[in-house]
Formats: sequence, structure tokens, C-alpha cells
Amino acid sequence: MKVSYNWLKEFVDFKLSPEDLAHKLTMTGLEVEEIEKLNDDTQIDIGVTPNRPDCLSIRGIAREISAILDLPLIDVTAAIDKEEGRGPVVEIESPKLCPRYTARVISGVKTGPSPEWLSKRLESCGIRPTSNIVDVTNYIMLELGQPMHAFDLDKLAGGKIVVKQAKGISSFTTLDNEKRKTSEDMLLIWDAEKPVAVAGVMGGLDSEVSETSVNVLLESAYFNPSSVRRTSKDLNLSSEAAYRFERGVDKEAVALAMDRAAQMIQEIAGGVVTGITDNYPMPHEPVTILVSFNKINSVIGVDVGQSFVEETLMRLGCKTERAGDSLSVVPPSFRDDIQRDIDIVEEIARLYGYDNIPSSFPVMQMSAAPVHKQQELIKDIKNSMVKSGFSEVINFSFINPESLDKLLLPDTDSRRSLTYVKNPLRQEDAAMRSTLIPGLLTNINTNLNRGEKMLRFFEISRIFIKSDRKLPNEIVQVASIFHKEQSTSVWENKHDGFYDLKGLFENIFADLNIRTLSFTKEPAFAVPYLHPAKSCSLIIDNKTVGVIGKLHPTVADSFDIKGDITVAEIYDVNDILESIPSCTSFKPLPKFPYVERDMALIVTDDVSVNSITQEINSIDSDIIESVRLFDIYKGNSIDKDKKSLAFSIRYRSAEKTLTDIEVDELHNSIISLIRSNLNAELRV
Repeated sequence: MKVSYNWLKEFVDFKLSPEDLAHKLTMTGLEVEEIEKLNDDTQIDIGVTPNRPDCLSIRGIAREISAILDLPLIDVTAAIDKEEGRGPVVEIESPKLCPRYTARVISGVKTGPSPEWLSKRLESCGIRPTSNIVDVTNYIMLELGQPMHAFDLDKLAGGKIVVKQAKGISSFTTLDNEKRKTSEDMLLIWDAEKPVAVAGVMGGLDSEVSETSVNVLLESAYFNPSSVRRTSKDLNLSSEAAYRFERGVDKEAVALAMDRAAQMIQEIAGGVVTGITDNYPMPHEPVTILVSFNKINSVIGVDVGQSFVEETLMRLGCKTERAGDSLSVVPPSFRDDIQRDIDIVEEIARLYGYDNIPSSFPVMQMSAAPVHKQQELIKDIKNSMVKSGFSEVINFSFINPESLDKLLLPDTDSRRSLTYVKNPLRQEDAAMRSTLIPGLLTNINTNLNRGEKMLRFFEISRIFIKSDRKLPNEIVQVASIFHKEQSTSVWENKHDGFYDLKGLFENIFADLNIRTLSFTKEPAFAVPYLHPAKSCSLIIDNKTVGVIGKLHPTVADSFDIKGDITVAEIYDVNDILESIPSCTSFKPLPKFPYVERDMALIVTDDVSVNSITQEINSIDSDIIESVRLFDIYKGNSIDKDKKSLAFSIRYRSAEKTLTDIEVDELHNSIISLIRSNLNAELRV
């Protein structure tokens, strides 16, 4: 809102410079965005918030200045020299959309250029002068905030005004000579036969005032803000009038604006003014708000005093009445934004001055934020991954459905039931991902194509599995991938990347203090995108929580990847969360020496190391301290379908030094148990 400094001084006799005035306005909620010096004036550009349409006028800003500086307001008056005859006929068929409509006719006007003072006044507020009649309506809009419109009376059929919706009308040509499509719910201004204006937005081309106009019909009305806003948006048409109407004008100032405009036109362009037609089917209903002095002081944080509250509200145009420890307040008609007691508190605070309110910290009980166990677990897993040399990647949560074909997933796999995006930006992002693996494989492909060889990536994020509910199930998974470069070092390192990744997860679970991890190739185990002979399950507390394996060659080819690639998944981090000890216990360092015994067992190829370890740990003994595999052998001295597994078992007692007899007795019982249950032979 651009306002004239000199024009404001006609309403309030203040002594502040434009810069000091700008500071006062800004500190009370009307931010001054720019000050521009003109020839004999200063233009102040004020950013008016949507809840303060009363400040979209010189009079409105002047009321604020009057209240801020506690100076009297020199308000607008209107006095028409002579009225002849009755005003025009005005019919309102949609009173909810147009609660008030006033009109006057001015006959015998002389249209032409405006006087110099009027032209300069409009220019000081950023509006270009056109003709005296139109310039007066713009002047009133700037001065009082009430948009007005002037019709050429001789172009109105029947000389009457009808306010109704655009039923039966599909288009209308506005003043800018644009033919616009209308809808049935739009409010239009009609004469006796046809529409002549879009209510609150813009007049029509066929009824505009021109240089030949002699008889003018003036319009000053109140239109429903929502209706104007919707119409302006639908027509893609904005105007200064619509800008004010859609925020709300003062319903009680409609007639004052009409009188003021008629007086000015009569003084500038001559003519005879008729009486006013004021059709007011839905009068303004003031609200009464009860606010306690205690609440005002409590919210503001300082005792502002009861007399200050009453004086401030009166300066703002409110009517007040004491009601015990409270105040009954009736806001003025131009302040529809004041509806609740907290609105009253805000008005008192900004007029008191936010800079006068002392700053203080609120008194409140502070407590540490509760620990989010899943987030802590994710952070621990990330730290363990990073310290093992893996880099975290963050991929989009979308997936190309075709990538599930590349993973060789069967049609019955739950990951095939995708949740599709209604408006994907591209086919590659058509669905929410149900697995993290395709994203990691794409990361490997991208880096290999750029010459990188040793690649260690992991991602901890959500997947989306379709459910019976409206939204899918969101599960936090852990996935990692390892591309091992073939070593060219003089030191040989021929083992597969599978064992590197397996060791990584052993470290992760050790860091989490989970001691029940085991790796088992279950009889019914099958992951299509992993090599069937080089994969295994992760078991915690007899529950499968994940999988590790070498990537299936067919899948590697589908993603255009070559080399030693190992993949691991943890299906749901909550499964791990259940196995983390709630507390950590410590025991003193051992006082007595340990005793080690080795044993080499010949077993068939289908017997796993884990099965032997489980047999050893199943023995009820408190002196078995650790079991360690230190050799695997297949050779000429052993049958082709068998292998030799060598273990080192450490024994120690917390109470005494063990004797050889005690250790040998337990060690032999272990060998006997494994022989019996796993059909093993002792290798000598």
C-alpha cells in the first residue's frame, strides 16, 4: 500500500519525519518496506498483512497513527449542496453475496481531465490519472478504502441495477476488452437486461464512462470477500478493487464513500445529484468480547494498567464498558479481525510497544528428551558400519517395478505387492520401494563405471510393504553391499568378499552386545537374487533376522555389474532391538589360568561349523570359556564328501585352577557328544 506523507498529515497533525513515522508504524505491525522522495511529497510503501484490510486506505493508516501517537483524527465529512429526485432502483437477489449496495445518479456532468491537485494526489500513491469521474472513484478508494464504480447511465437498460448471480451467462467482456468465461455462482451487476460488471472485480466494457458521458450512476457496495476472491481467481483477473473486497471493506462506510464521491464529482464535473439508494438487507452485527485484565497482563507479561487498556481501545475505535475485573469490548465495524479476547490482547501489546515488554525466560520444568531406542540402534549400526570402512548412501524411496524382475523375485513374493505413486515424475519412480537392494546395486554400477573398484556401501532406511490398511507398512531395514577388487598385492588375499561382509556383521552385533548371533543355511532357505551355494541366514535367539550371500550371476548381469559382489540384509531393525540386553553387566578379570584343548573332527560337507559350536555350547558347564575354529581342511587323506574342522576350546574356572583330569573329562565328553549327534570322527 503506497501512501502519501502529506495526505496523511491532513488527517493527523503529527510532527514526525517520514523516517520516524515509518519506524513507529513498523514497530506496531505495519511494516514500512520503502520510502521514496517525490517532488513535493514522500511516498511510503507499507506492507499490509491480510488481516488488516482497514489499513488499505489513507484514512485507515491515519487512524493507526492517531492511536499510536494519541493525537486527534481529522475525519472525513461529506456535504452535498443539493439533491434532486430519488435514487435509482437497486434490487439485490443474492443478499449473502451482497449485503449492502448504494447508488446515486449524477446528471449533466462534464467529463474531462482532472484538476492538477487530484492528478498529483493519485500519482503520489502510484495510480495513473485518466478522467475526472474515474479519478474521483480511485481517490475515494485510496482515501477511504472503499472501491467504487461509475456507470454511464445512458448505457444501462431500464436505468436500474440488479445484483444477482451469472445464471444463464457463459461469458462477459470486462473493461480491459477481454472476453472471460463465467460460472453460474459468480456474482454480477446487471441492468434491466444484461450484466454490466463483475461484482467487486471489474466493470464491463459496454457500460464504461467515456468522454461523451453526461449522466453517471455511482456504485458503492459491500461484496462477500470469499465470493470476490473465488471470482477473481477463476477469471484470473486481479484489480485494486478486488484486492480490497476480497479482504473485507468497512460495511458501515459504504454510504459515506458514496456521499464523498458524489460531492467531489459535483464540485469537479458539475451536475445534479439525486438522493441515495441504500439497499441494506444484512446490516452489520457488532460482536461483544469479554476480556479480563488478568489475561491481558498474563499474556503480555507485564502489568500495563487498566486505564491504559481502556484508553488504547477507545483510540482504536472500540466501545468499552467495565464488567468487574473484565472489560466488555465492541470493536468498530472496520475491524472484523478482532473476534476473540486474544485479539484484544494483541492490540494492547502492539500499542504498548513490543520493545517496551521486558524479555524473560519462561519458568518451566525441563527434562531430558526420552531415549528413542530404534533411533539409538540405527545410530550404533551406522557407527559400526563406518568404522569398518563402509560408506552410507541415501537413495530415493521410489523404485522401478522392473527392477524386481531383475532380482528374480517370484510372483508370490510379498515385495511384488507395490504401493504405486499416483503422479510419478518418471517411470523409474512409479512405486514406493519394497527392498533396498536395487538402489545399492545401482550405486555399485554407477561407481564401477567411473573407475572405482573397492566399494563398500550401506543404507538404513524404510521400505514400504502393501497392507490391508489404507497406508502401507513401513519397515526400517539395513542393507549393505561389498564389491571386492581382486588384489594385485604381493600378499595374497584370495578369500571371497562373503567372509569380509560376514565379519562386518559379526563386529556389528558384538558392538551391540548381542552374543547369540549365528549363521545357518536352513533347508528351506532361498533368496532368488543370491547365489544358492554361497549364502546363509543371520540367526539371533533362534530367529532369522537377515541374510548374507554372494550376488546371483544372473542378477549381476541384469544390473551390468561384474566382479566379487556380496549383499547383506537385516529385514527389520526392530527384530534386533528385541535382542539387545537391557543392561550391561561386568565381571572381574580372571584370577586363574586357562587350559586349551584342540580337536579335529571329520564330518560330512553338510555339517556346518555353527552346528558343532551349538553342540559344544549346549553342554551345561561353567568352565567352557570360548570355542574357536582355526582350520578347515579337505584333501587326499579325507573322503571327497567330507571335511576336517579343527577347534580350539578354552577352559577356565572362576574359583580355582583346573586340573588336567577335570579338563580331559569334559573335553572327552564333548567329543563323544559330537560323534553321537553329528556322526563325526576324531581326526588323529
